[in-house]
Amino acid sequence: MKKLCKMYLVFFIVFLLIFNVAFAQSIKVTPKVINGKMYVDLDSLKDFFGFDYVKSQDGVTIQKKDLSISEVIDKVNKSVVAIIGDSKKIKADDFYYSKIPAGLTHGSGVVIDKNGLILTNNHVVEDMKQPYVIFYDAKAYKATVLYRNKDIDLALLKVNRTNINPIEIEDPKNIKVGQEVLAIGTPLFLGWQNSVTKGIISGLNRPVDETYTFLQTDAAINPGNSGGPLVNMQGKLVGINTLGIEYFQGINFAIPAENILYFLNHYKKFGKIKRCYLGLEFEDSWLSIVGLPSTLGLKIIDVKEDSPLKGFIQENDILVSIDNYPVNSIAEYNQTLMKYLPGDKVKINIKRNGKVIEKEVVLKEYPENK
Repeated sequence: MKKLCKMYLVFFIVFLLIFNVAFAQSIKVTPKVINGKMYVDLDSLKDFFGFDYVKSQDGVTIQKKDLSISEVIDKVNKSVVAIIGDSKKIKADDFYYSKIPAGLTHGSGVVIDKNGLILTNNHVVEDMKQPYVIFYDAKAYKATVLYRNKDIDLALLKVNRTNINPIEIEDPKNIKVGQEVLAIGTPLFLGWQNSVTKGIISGLNRPVDETYTFLQTDAAINPGNSGGPLVNMQGKLVGINTLGIEYFQGINFAIPAENILYFLNHYKKFGKIKRCYLGLEFEDSWLSIVGLPSTLGLKIIDVKEDSPLKGFIQENDILVSIDNYPVNSIAEYNQTLMKYLPGDKVKINIKRNGKVIEKEVVLKEYPENK
């Protein structure tokens, strides 16, 4: 989204038209000249250039217009892949697995780099002896698992294929509840590769387990869709499809773009996730457990021997915030620590006997053997 405080900046668009920039079609506009400046009616341009706008006292806010469903599919279809491999955990009597030859399992993935990088769920590949990636054109490639992380449930694969179509990742700040989304992947068996379901973003920052928070959607996510992309109506990646709730319809979850970028940026810089560690064990409040809004903080029930807070924390202390970011669930605590690196200094607020105590602490790195 770009804000133009002066409407006459739209003159740039007219400049493109006058100097024969290559467009598939053309339009005719009649500009007005006022005090030596050229003005154009935005209504005459918005459909041609594919944008919407909102007027205000400060000027005009211009934003890119959503694509149609078929346009989104055309844009991202070549970025979606199926992933298949040998697994020891196949249940031959299960209806789902009866669609797949015995000994094989599969999931979905998405291209994130033109030189062969594929993103998927960790749980898609963790039990595969050797994963293979199948592209939209039915060509299959042997894949190397570069890195995977069980806690965030993401894995990065590499195939020996170049000049492929990477997907664009949406800025997390632009992801809102109510936006329409499409889930794309390979449900049930490979004959249904790149199937599409439609829905909306039903919720953000949903705690599903005690690791990280998820994006909620009512777009159907079926077995085999795991690891595939959840995209908005501009064809940008907003999440990686991860799970649905059994026996419930319209309640499905995806790993959000914020967590995807965290995973990819850490891998690019460090070759792994450098997760921060305070060495504390918590108990969620009853409000957090039943899903109600909570401001109770996190009750600390154990302090590990290697905790940087060893000797400071007392029995029944409550963790209230980290650098003024409130932490009221274990998932929220983990999301907050994503903002930092081991070695960073943070200020934590602890509630003890009704009083809030501030303590500065240096974050440690999460031990590999935890």
